Amino acid sequence: MSLILRIIGGGLIALVCAYVGVLVKRRYKTREKFFKDASDYFAFFEKELTFKKTPLPEINKEFAKTRDGDFALLVANSAEKPRLSFLKPDEKQSVDSALAGLGKSVYEEQVAFVKRWQAEFKEKADKCESENKKYGGMYFKLCVLLGIALLILIA
Repeated sequence: MSLILRIIGGGLIALVCAYVGVLVKRRYKTREKFFKDASDYFAFFEKELTFKKTPLPEINKEFAKTRDGDFALLVANSAEKPRLSFLKPDEKQSVDSALAGLGKSVYEEQVAFVKRWQAEFKEKADKCESENKKYGGMYFKLCVLLGIALLILIA
């Protein structure tokens, strides 16, 4: 009876370790998607600003219609604001300053501002993509291996 309880307890600990690995991997994937969406938003914003001269609220609504995720919720000005807990404090600040500067200057300055942030978020998305490939799977596998090791030690 004691052996069965130890095996069940070890199995539960192994499952918890694997779940932690899934959460870490999901965090890397969410960061990558957020910055890709941010880069796409600024490209979309530049296109709308250049060709159609669409007002900012309409650009935000149009972008939010075509996307889902935390960045689309952020620009949609909906009642449901994303928590953005997966971003570092300096990243939150840069996103806030990028979005706060939209629609606040003349056309030429606005285009330069949008291109700058688009390039910055594209670079950040590429970095997050490489981190996701490099670390996301690694941490998941390490957590699963840790769970298996604990299962063997307990049982």
